[in-house]
Amino acid sequence: MANRPPRKKRRTVVLQGIGVSPGYAIGRAHLVDRRRLRVPKYHITPGRIPAELERFELALRASEEQIRDIKGKLESAGEEHFLILDAHQLMLKDEMLVEGTRQLIQDQAVNAEWALKKILRSIKRIFDNISDEYFRERRSDVDFVGDRILRNLMGSTQPNLSLVDSSSIIVSHDLSPADTAFLLKTPVLGFATDVGGKTSHTAIMARSLELPAVVALERISELVGSGDMLIIDGSHGTVLVNPSEDEIRSYQSLQMGYSTRRAQLDLRRDEPAITRDGFRMGIQGNIELAEEASIVLGYGAEGVGLFRTEYLYMNRETLPTEEEQFEHYRTVLERCGDAGATIRTLDLGGDKFITPLRISREMNPVMGLRAIRFCLREQGIFRTQLRAMLRASIYGHLRIMFPLISDVTEVRQVKKIVGECRQELAAEGQPVADDIPLGIMIELPSAAMIADLLAKEVAFFAIGTNDLIQYTLAIDRANEHVAHLYRPLHPALLRMLDRIVGAAKAAGIPVSMCGEMAGDPFYAPILVGLGLDELSMNAVSIPLVKSVLRALVRSRCVELLAEVMQQTETDDITRIVAERLEHMLDGMIPPEVFRPDPRQA
Repeated sequence: MANRPPRKKRRTVVLQGIGVSPGYAIGRAHLVDRRRLRVPKYHITPGRIPAELERFELALRASEEQIRDIKGKLESAGEEHFLILDAHQLMLKDEMLVEGTRQLIQDQAVNAEWALKKILRSIKRIFDNISDEYFRERRSDVDFVGDRILRNLMGSTQPNLSLVDSSSIIVSHDLSPADTAFLLKTPVLGFATDVGGKTSHTAIMARSLELPAVVALERISELVGSGDMLIIDGSHGTVLVNPSEDEIRSYQSLQMGYSTRRAQLDLRRDEPAITRDGFRMGIQGNIELAEEASIVLGYGAEGVGLFRTEYLYMNRETLPTEEEQFEHYRTVLERCGDAGATIRTLDLGGDKFITPLRISREMNPVMGLRAIRFCLREQGIFRTQLRAMLRASIYGHLRIMFPLISDVTEVRQVKKIVGECRQELAAEGQPVADDIPLGIMIELPSAAMIADLLAKEVAFFAIGTNDLIQYTLAIDRANEHVAHLYRPLHPALLRMLDRIVGAAKAAGIPVSMCGEMAGDPFYAPILVGLGLDELSMNAVSIPLVKSVLRALVRSRCVELLAEVMQQTETDDITRIVAERLEHMLDGMIPPEVFRPDPRQA
């Protein structure tokens, strides 16, 4: 019998995306079908409209029951995931979604699927114009809720992850919060998705479970089939499809080394970040939910440097009461103890989907009525939040921070309102702490240019690099066509940072950084050289950033800063920082430190 020809080996395919959770995973793909449904369009007779409305109602009810069932099966999933699913239940009752769809069915005599699709598209356009990346990513919640209703209308099955093998790597177009919550019951090796960003639910879940994940791979759900061998490199945003035996062995070695290093980092995560020549950098954590305060402290944070309060206002039918907000703020302050917490007033406006506020849609909401501008116009909402914060101040060390400040007048208006709220509470017999530092976020070029004037008005600065880079370079990093131009080491930004820190030092006030740049260890020597007092970041970044800081010598970081300030091109600055950093650390830190996000460097 003739010998069969050897089977042709499949060629390794290397895909590049965005690494949102570091580490390495090697395993078989489990494909989750989250492909877009093909939605039919057809007209109905006037006599069929009541039946079509009833069909839509049944789909809403089925969706509500499914989410309730998921919550019942996930009693130990954690409060964050319950809150996400609560938000999805509220969306099923949202006036814009529900009434808008009903109105289209009646006015245009079209099928419920098509009417719903049109309404979903209009809602998602609102999210597309949000400047804050975290809340822009909440657009995916609308997708998931809409997909659930559509599947119920069309009789299509909902994806079921309850039988996923624990040795699998999940591959999907995207994952819903319900999907990822199910995976808490069956921890997988990692995630790879077509879409997503660093603040998508998939990314948040992966980081909280410390699982490697790569998103924004564009077509991996089409290229990969269940059972294909994958390597996930979450540190560098790379996925290898059908790797060779040599590649698998190489990554197994990297995986072992990474696990050992992470374990070593965890042993020292509670130690302070002090450079080898004695410069101490405060390290704090960013949170969106009160319950996350304990998580960031567990990772070694010395307090909360940024509590984004917007989540309290999102995806609900009523505004949060003073009492409700007070309980959230008190929880954070009590958990932080002497370390304290910086609570940011709401950064909301017409660009963010908040049902109780019927604000007219703006042509360019990113530069419109939002953040402090919104608060100064909607003072009733603003005063309610401030009163809640002031009441909570007696339970810990509170710092209040105001976003999107552009001039001195805004600061003085805010301080006046805070004073009035304090007087109101005193008249009511409500105790308030005597010393509550008021600070501002420097995230606009206008604020950076008058930092010396603003420093005389406030107790501290916090640099929000996400918006500062976006506004300075006119770059929307969610736009794939220009995301590569989002460069934290651009000479213009370095000069702005130097100016801001210099103004704070001259005025004798502390200055921190709470944008993504703060949590990337690659930029640590530049931030030390600038002389920042504190960095605030997501929880899982804390041990590695602390370790890098402890390995640095501040005097050499100051020399590095002086050198790069003389450069004219961002590529040259990035190369110099990588070379000097590697020399400074001398093999003490994981190699992934030296590879900034490929979309940024």
